[in-house]
Amino acid sequence: MIHVSKEQQRNTFFNHIDISLDKAIYLRDELPKYMNLPQHLKRVQINETSDYYLPQVLKEIKEKKKPDVMLEILNVFKQEWDKGNKWMLHILTKSPLVLRHLDKLKEMKEMVQVEISFATEDEAISRELEFFTPTIKKRMDLVKALSKEGIFVRIMAMPFYGDEKSLDALKDEAFKRGAKAFKNKGLNYFKWEDLKNVTDYEDFIKSHIPDNLGRKDIKVETRIVKSGETVKIKGDIQKKTVLMPKEDFADSQKWAAATKIGVRFEGCPMEVIDCGYRDCNSVDWGYIV
Repeated sequence: MIHVSKEQQRNTFFNHIDISLDKAIYLRDELPKYMNLPQHLKRVQINETSDYYLPQVLKEIKEKKKPDVMLEILNVFKQEWDKGNKWMLHILTKSPLVLRHLDKLKEMKEMVQVEISFATEDEAISRELEFFTPTIKKRMDLVKALSKEGIFVRIMAMPFYGDEKSLDALKDEAFKRGAKAFKNKGLNYFKWEDLKNVTDYEDFIKSHIPDNLGRKDIKVETRIVKSGETVKIKGDIQKKTVLMPKEDFADSQKWAAATKIGVRFEGCPMEVIDCGYRDCNSVDWGYIV
């Protein structure tokens, strides 16, 4: 097994980045096709598995005089919103570089939620656990800068390393700076002492790191605020019947063959959930408020 030092990881991690330049063109053609999609299904996550707001990406775009892809994408969604084709965008990031698009996000604040992720509230642990990312202070400053402009900010502590005290400390600090929503998921699978010296991905895929089976786990109670919690009135769970894709249409060919909404969807009772949408706009999102 080859072990790679943290210094080597730092020097090689960003040697190759793929940048797709055609997303806005694709969206411009595709979004109008979904004008009549049930409103509650018109929600999009951006940067879910990657992050556009990396200094390497923005440097490459600037030096090669490439188009600002994210700005083009935001423009397309805004143009569709203005035409009545309304989508909610959840932009996930850790980077203050998102502020490069602050003016556009302000213009789109009725249809945007920015979700800023944290793995810990401890700066020292953060430098060990996520050493390529902006500091916690910079991310907290980002929460404040976006919130100050009326942009809805959600804190994503998923996964989160720490106990309930540190989780609440993160939540309190973020809400002091204007965040409106919070969501967490505990990191309960491995102990920090087993993780911090990992140097090879093989350790994960070959299960060389002991898990918590057989040892006492730390259970952190989930905390969610305007992040999908069930809405109750006088203790009663609220439900609403909305159109949802039929189960037998999981097959993409069947879905493509059925061109009418009435054929693709059926009414389903859904628990009403709070995602903070009422803070952003007055659109009827079905079972989402």
